[in-house]
Amino acid sequence: MEFRVLGPVSVLDGGRPIAPSGPRQERILAALLLGAGRVVPVSRLVDVVWDGEPPATAVRQVRNLTTALRRTLVAAGAGEDVLTAEGPGFTLRPGVFDLDVFEEHAARGEFREALACWRGPALAGVDSAALRPDAERLAERRLAVLEQCLAAEVDRGEGDAIAELTALVAEHPLREGLVGLLMRALHRAGRQADAIDVYQRAKRRLAGELGITPGAALRGRYQELLHEEPAPGRCFLPYDVPDFTGRAAELDRALEAVRTGRPVVVDGMAGVGKTAFAVRVAHRAAADFPDGQLFVDLHGHTPGRDPLPPGTALAALLLQTGVPASRQPDGLDERAALWRSRVAGRRLLVVLDNAGSPEQVLPLLPGDRGVGLLVTGRRRLAAVDGALTLGLDVLPPSEAEALFTAAAGGRSGAAVAKLCGYLPLALRIAAARLQARPLWTVDDLVTRLGTERRRLGELRAGGRDVAAAFALSYRDLGPAQRRMFRLLGCHPGGDFAVAAAAALYGTDGAEAEQLLEDLLDAHLLRQPAPGRYGFHDLIAEHARAAAEPGETDAALERLFVHYRDGGYSFAAERANLVAITALDGHDEHVWRITDRAVAALREQGHRDELTALAVAGVRAADRLGDPHARQLSLANLTTAHWESGRLAEAAEATADRLRLVRATGDRAAEAAAVARTAALHAMRGRYPEAVRGYREALVLAGETGSHAVAGLVWGNLSNAQEALGRYEDALTSAARARAIREELGDADGALLATAQLGLILARLGRLAEAHAEVTKAVRQAVDAQYAFGEAWSRIDAAEVSLAAGRPEEAHAQAERACAILARLNHPLLLAMAATSLGAACTALGDPVAASAAYDVALTTARRIGYRAPEAQALVGLGAAYAALGRDAEAGRYLRAGRVLQEEIGLAARPVRLG
Repeated sequence: MEFRVLGPVSVLDGGRPIAPSGPRQERILAALLLGAGRVVPVSRLVDVVWDGEPPATAVRQVRNLTTALRRTLVAAGAGEDVLTAEGPGFTLRPGVFDLDVFEEHAARGEFREALACWRGPALAGVDSAALRPDAERLAERRLAVLEQCLAAEVDRGEGDAIAELTALVAEHPLREGLVGLLMRALHRAGRQADAIDVYQRAKRRLAGELGITPGAALRGRYQELLHEEPAPGRCFLPYDVPDFTGRAAELDRALEAVRTGRPVVVDGMAGVGKTAFAVRVAHRAAADFPDGQLFVDLHGHTPGRDPLPPGTALAALLLQTGVPASRQPDGLDERAALWRSRVAGRRLLVVLDNAGSPEQVLPLLPGDRGVGLLVTGRRRLAAVDGALTLGLDVLPPSEAEALFTAAAGGRSGAAVAKLCGYLPLALRIAAARLQARPLWTVDDLVTRLGTERRRLGELRAGGRDVAAAFALSYRDLGPAQRRMFRLLGCHPGGDFAVAAAAALYGTDGAEAEQLLEDLLDAHLLRQPAPGRYGFHDLIAEHARAAAEPGETDAALERLFVHYRDGGYSFAAERANLVAITALDGHDEHVWRITDRAVAALREQGHRDELTALAVAGVRAADRLGDPHARQLSLANLTTAHWESGRLAEAAEATADRLRLVRATGDRAAEAAAVARTAALHAMRGRYPEAVRGYREALVLAGETGSHAVAGLVWGNLSNAQEALGRYEDALTSAARARAIREELGDADGALLATAQLGLILARLGRLAEAHAEVTKAVRQAVDAQYAFGEAWSRIDAAEVSLAAGRPEEAHAQAERACAILARLNHPLLLAMAATSLGAACTALGDPVAASAAYDVALTTARRIGYRAPEAQALVGLGAAYAALGRDAEAGRYLRAGRVLQEEIGLAARPVRLG
């Protein structure tokens, strides 16, 4: 059984908490634990429970509460002697007590293990004035052990003591021991200027708040810094982390440049690992610079610090080269001149880390090419002429996972790496949190990071904070760039075009692009493709958090209008269209956006996005209760299901639409819905019903002047008539379809009708005319870059070539059509194209290839319920297996195919519908 006071007061039995019954019993438990192994008088317990104002029954109540506590502990298996009444009070003998464990580790010098015993402030949640001095005593003891720990680590050169000490000094600015320890750590890291700055700030605070001067120890440390003469050849580089991971190509390029006298400038977003990279390069190149390796942190983006002035940075560099502060000139120009003369002719390596601006860097540039120079910063710096510029991005997934595994003590976590956006700082913080909590598993960490809105809050540990790093980059922006940054956080997509950013900001494209480029230079945006920008996932979260009240609603309204009005590439924006139509509260915009995008996404073969948009459109229209919006949205949903081969869902959607338009009296929409219903009958092999439906749709279209519907219906009627063997009727219908579509200026529809016309001519034996028509259709589709039309036309061309006895041509046309349709993910036409390919392979005497093609056709047709190609594929497979000598299978497939052909009345090779 484990007892705890270093955090919330608690008792655990095998990890299961045993809770005291109320705050009074909790106070008693706390007092007994603080006096563990000794008699705690009842009078002390009375003071602890009532803070000097006990009732008359206080003693009896304390005894009752303590006895009840004993029963609870004994029942949990603690042993009869865990809590006993002895003379004037009670004695608690805890088995495992976190305070004892803490002191044992501290006595052995195991300071980190000791500090790991703490889970929060001592006696957290116990509100007792009598216990407050004990809590303060324990807090002071923890701080003393932490100071011992950090002193030992500084002396050994271990860990990242500077970051932890900086945070501690900020929390305890008047604690001179911590101030002196931070100065010592900075000095050992070669950061004398920073150490001096820490002293000066502490001196001012002591004088201002307490009216005293620093003590002798702190003053002595300061004097040592001022008068130290660094020996030539000293290394002031920070610790080179042993688990540095990846960046092999960049390391090689940087090393080659530094060794040949070319400066290297490294930039990248906050937390991407620029400093670690520069330090790794510097350590590997150190042997080439025997006169010393210098390092200055310019604090361009350091929490709680202003950027280091160039004069102060020069003072630090001069100190590292052996020039004491007493001999340094005051003026910036004079100090820069001394710096250049000091390094002339020496083989030195200089690392200028965390630069905030060119103005910080320019005065620090050495004048000698023999001096190696590495500069890091978040912004792209053009101040160093002739430099090799390396922009560091997040790590590749495999390297990010390897870094997390190394930092987390061998525990792997691909999911953690992904949730951290493959950002090194986030990965190290996540690993540190896992290491500091032995009871956590990687899955626990994944769960905590899995909520997008709280992810940044989880990524902070030991003075490191991803959100704080991003906040500094945001702070350095101008007002216009800040506003653009915040508003871009409203965009729901992964990346965006300039026009979308302009809409969010409410400006033109030129100004928006300049602001985006400014954010790109600050590494707050990425550029995945020319003209497109995007956030890193964690920065996107930061941008959303930075949004100011009242500005996001208007920005989103402008963005919706932009996507509603079009004028952009639907293919490029398809993911963003899906994302924005998933937002709540914009139903009027949502259904109009989907209605505009459906046709383009259909033609380009983006089936998944087409379906997602169509579903969003229907839901939005349903919420609006607008019949016109609903019937158009249902038509779009039917199209989406149709194009994806989900014929049952398409039938359900078109039935809903037909009921709606008949109820509202929208005869033009009724014509379209009846036509689509007829087409679905044809897909299922119910051709007589399909023909009747097409005739009804033509009547409705004629009554309402719906010429576009009429053109489509005549083409589909031709398909059904062909399937039934009524070729003369089919020819007439195809000709009417083409005439109407040409009259409407519908070039795409006209070429589809031309291909159909060619196919019917072939069925009638008019092969020369058929070849001319299908060749014309293919050429027009290729010229127009109309992929769907090209596939359609090539299938008909393959059929014409088969009828003319030219199987090689048929094979080439069908194979090309299959390739296009696989890319477009169009199962309806793919079933047809694969059937034509199988027939061509059979004609070429290749039953193995024929069986493979027919198998694709059969599988696809059965999946979507397309009966005609299913029948043809069955017959084709039977013939292929017969040629291969697989008679049993051949007979089975031939019988099934002929039964299905007879069932649906199929008279010729199956065709597709528009």
